[in-house]
Amino acid sequence: MTNLHAPMQPSKLQNYNSPRGAEAYKADYQNKLHRKWSDKRERALLTRYFAQIGHVDRILDLPSGHGRLSDLLHAHCKTLIEGDWSFTMVSLNKRDHGTDRRRYCRASALEIPLPDGAVDVAVSFRLSHHLETQELRERHLRELFRVAKKHVIVTWFSATSLKNMLRQLRVKLAGKKPKNVLRNERVRAIAQEAGFRQTLAKPLFLIGSGHVLGLFTRT
Repeated sequence: MTNLHAPMQPSKLQNYNSPRGAEAYKADYQNKLHRKWSDKRERALLTRYFAQIGHVDRILDLPSGHGRLSDLLHAHCKTLIEGDWSFTMVSLNKRDHGTDRRRYCRASALEIPLPDGAVDVAVSFRLSHHLETQELRERHLRELFRVAKKHVIVTWFSATSLKNMLRQLRVKLAGKKPKNVLRNERVRAIAQEAGFRQTLAKPLFLIGSGHVLGLFTRT
């Protein structure tokens, strides 16, 4: 893995890789109301998606963070591979969830250390909007489709979401920084190039979040 493939800005990576930053991120989902709501919604959609997918041999969760979704994903596969750029997050995840039918690795979602079609399902939550360029966001998608044999479940910040349209007004009127977005049709095009079709795509929330959770199936 090279520095070229670091998935976020150096300052964000430093915080994410520190024990303090990792524990703070974990605490956010335990203590903050909006995080609890989003977690509940994500779990409901994941459960719905796996009702279509069924039980599989191998799932990759990247970035896995502290293992927020680990138990849910673990219930739908024989082996769960948990990967994250942060050594601290990987260690925290392993400490909390153990090694029963789980494997852990330090990995970048831009350079996944797995061969083509190595897992049945590749899952990536809440990374795309941290990637600073369109090229990196698209590379992230292509890596997921490369290592997935059957399905990809991924979130992205939609360019056509209400939240992004409001942000665009603030960009013009107040000089705010634009969001790191993807157009839905571009995501579908990249999937099609890799031999996948979009099966489902649901917004996490119509108001308050611009994230879309997509399910893609190999054709």
